[in-house]
Parts: sequence; structure tokens; C-alpha cells
Amino acid sequence: MSKRVLIVGCGEIGSRHLQAVAALPEISHVEFVDSRPEGLELGRRRLGEISDKRPQIIFRSLSKLADASERGDLCIIATQAEGRARLVGEISRQLGYEKFLIEKIVAQSIREYDELIEISSAGNLSVWVNCKTRVHPSHVRVKQNLDPAESFVLTVSGGNHGLANNGIHMADLFAFYDNAKLIYPVAQHIDPTLHRTKRGTFDLSGTLHARTDKGSSLIFTFAANHPAPVLFSISSRGYRAVIDDSIHWMAESTAGTDWRWKEVNVEANLAISHMTKAFASDILTRGQCQLPTLMDCYPAHRYLLGELQPHFDKLLGVSSDRCPVT
Repeated sequence: MSKRVLIVGCGEIGSRHLQAVAALPEISHVEFVDSRPEGLELGRRRLGEISDKRPQIIFRSLSKLADASERGDLCIIATQAEGRARLVGEISRQLGYEKFLIEKIVAQSIREYDELIEISSAGNLSVWVNCKTRVHPSHVRVKQNLDPAESFVLTVSGGNHGLANNGIHMADLFAFYDNAKLIYPVAQHIDPTLHRTKRGTFDLSGTLHARTDKGSSLIFTFAANHPAPVLFSISSRGYRAVIDDSIHWMAESTAGTDWRWKEVNVEANLAISHMTKAFASDILTRGQCQLPTLMDCYPAHRYLLGELQPHFDKLLGVSSDRCPVT
């Protein structure tokens, strides 16, 4: 096969996507675009760091999207979330791309997310979101062991603030476990502090509590004053699990074994530079992948953006409809 891939945004995340697609045998051309010279340099440097780069692939680094080739097979968007709907629309209309893999958070407002859904529907686009936590072997295993008719409690705790940037993974995982179409807010305690990110955007710390129609409950906390990795705890009437993906560790117990804990081997490479290989290859060869679609991710985004937006407005002293994140 001779497939063409376009990567828009070549910072820390985009350059890892670049490393992933550089190893795929089905690809013949890769273009990566970044208006910042340092972004293009990072992409070139990251290509030099990998040992499995395919010799048949022709790479082009571009400073302007207008210089990109038309009618490629997959566009990966790793820019900041602001203006995401406009960017996808521009690439689909002007360059003819129909398949997209986009970074989370998808959009900074529910309004723009709705706009992106309209653009996707009108252009018959296929859009997947890199909420890859639900694809981790540990969480796939939990999903398989939960009774779909029963409710559960998911609690998540970690450091590094990240109530938005990390929290979107938690809300999406909650929807994945529950098959929820709506997530309802229950309670919140958000710290009155803005945390500036490396990208010049912001994040928050604190605790959120949500529920679903089935009666499942999600409580997740990201602290402001320590960098502890995320810890997951899942509990239902017949199944329990504790997960620390940072060390590839998981333990589970069931009512049928008198709740005796058993460690489970969930060894996996969770790096973007590795996981995107499978996602991109599946999209290019089968037209689908394990990542959630734009519609799959909507419940998590609608819930999280709706909960955090008033707090950003208050802390920034503005009146808006968006969260200035990622």
C-alpha cells in the first residue's frame, strides 16, 4: 500500500505521533506542519531518535498548512485545542482529508464541539480522539469483567493538578465502563488556583463527583501540591480492581473468590510513539481503530467542560463559554 499521512502540530505530542507513523510499512509519504521552527526541528530530531523508521517513507516538513499535499489518507492533529473545529473544516475542505485522529481535549467549549460534530457530519468525516486510556489493557480487562447491567463506583486520585487535561481521560473512561450517553454532575470542590501549563494555557486542581443514569459513580481528584501518579479503584457488586498504569500494575478480586486479591499481568507500552502505530495502521488498513470516535467522547467533554468553565471565568475575571485548556 502507498498511504499518505499529514501531521499538524509537531510539539511534544505531535512529534511522538510522527515517530509512530514513521515505522509503518503501509505509508509512503508523511508531511508534518508547524509554524514554529523549533517544532519542525523537534520533529526532525525525533525522527533521528528511532531505529525502526521505514526507508521507503518520504518526509516533508512544512511551515504552512497551505503547502501540504491534497487527498491524503489520514490527518493527525496535535495542535492546541483552540480553533480545532475551524482547523478540521479547513483541512477537509481545502486538502480533501476525510479521516482524522485528533488530540484531546477536542475543543475548549461545548459550542465548538457541537460545531465540529456538524462539520464532521456534513463532510462525512471519520474522526477519532486520542483518549487512549480506555485502550490500555488494564481498562479493557475491567470493562470485560463489569456486568453491563450493574452500576459501579470508579475513584481516581493523582497529583500534577490536571483536572482538565488528565480529567478528560477519567470522564471518558467512566463513560466507556458504563456505556453512558450522559454524565451528570453531583458535586465539586475546585481549588481557587490557576495552574499555567507549558503551552501557555491553564489547568485546575480539585475534586469532581459525577453519576450516570445507571447509578454508577465517578469521583476523581487531582492535587495541586504533589506529583503522585494516577491510581484507579473500581468496585461493583461482583468485581473490584485497583490499577496503577504508571508501573503496569493491576490487582482484582471477585465475589466468586471471596474477594481474594490477585495480581494481573498488564505489561504494555503506553507511549504515544508506540500506541499510535496500532491506531494509525488500523485506520489506514481497516478504516477503524480502538480509539473512541468524536461522538463517543462527547459525553465526557460535555460534562467536564460544563463543570470547569465557570471556574475558569471566575479565576480569570472574564465572561466566556470556553475553558482555556491544553
